[in-house]
Amino acid sequence: MHNPERAHPGDRSALHSAIRDAFAILEEVAAGRVAGYGVATWAGLEEEAFTLGVLLALAAEAAGGQHHHLVAVQMPVSLAMMTPIARALHGRRPLPAAADVGLRVMASAPAAPR
Repeated sequence: MHNPERAHPGDRSALHSAIRDAFAILEEVAAGRVAGYGVATWAGLEEEAFTLGVLLALAAEAAGGQHHHLVAVQMPVSLAMMTPIARALHGRRPLPAAADVGLRVMASAPAAPR
């Protein structure tokens, strides 16, 4: 899922509902076909449109309380955008949090500034 935070700017309830609905479709597709899906976000975690905990809860809800297939998040991490790295070095969100819950983390824009 690419930049879901853009779907409903400023309306967390509508955004979370839309994410859950999209996860429900992804769960149907994933069942027996793919190992997992992920969320790529440019600013959703930074702007707190959602948290990793919210994403995991929405995935579990979409999977009907069964094992969900949300396995990865992608976020901007680069030498030009040091905030996620600086926070991770101090054990703060979201990079260490993703590792703590077993999500794979992929960096977007590793060599390019915002």
